[in-house]
Amino acid sequence: MRRTHNTQRRWRLLALLALGLVLSQLSMTPAQTTPPKKLNPDTGNAEAIKAGRMLWQQFTCSGCHGAGGGGGMCPSVIDDQWTFGSDDETLFKLIKGEIPHQTMPTIFGSELSDAQIWQVLAFVRSIYKGDPSKINW
Repeated sequence: MRRTHNTQRRWRLLALLALGLVLSQLSMTPAQTTPPKKLNPDTGNAEAIKAGRMLWQQFTCSGCHGAGGGGGMCPSVIDDQWTFGSDDETLFKLIKGEIPHQTMPTIFGSELSDAQIWQVLAFVRSIYKGDPSKINW
C-alpha cells in the first residue's frame, strides 16, 4: 500500500514539474507586437506620388538620398534597411524632426506641411525595391 502511495506522489510531482516547465516556456516566448498603424492617406495614390516626387526634387532630397533614392551621403530609401524603422509614424516623425539623434535636417519639418510629408512618403513607397515581406505600410 505504501509503495503505491509513493508511486502516486512521484507521478503527481513529475506532472507538476512538467506543467511548470511548459508554463515557463510559454512565458519566455516573445510578446505579440501590434502591427504598425498605416497612417499615410496617400500611399498608392498616383496624384500624391507625383506631388511627392516634385517635393523630393524641390527640397533636394536627392542631394542626400540620391536621385532615385538609392543613397548617397545618406541612406537609401529604396531598400529594406531603415535606421529608425519604416512604418508610417516613424518616417513621418523623422521628416518632421521629432526623432532624437537623427541626421535629417529639421528644417524639412517646418517647411513641409503634414500633407506634403505624406506625399513625399507616398513617393518614397512607390520607389521601394526592398524585400516585399518587410513592407509595413
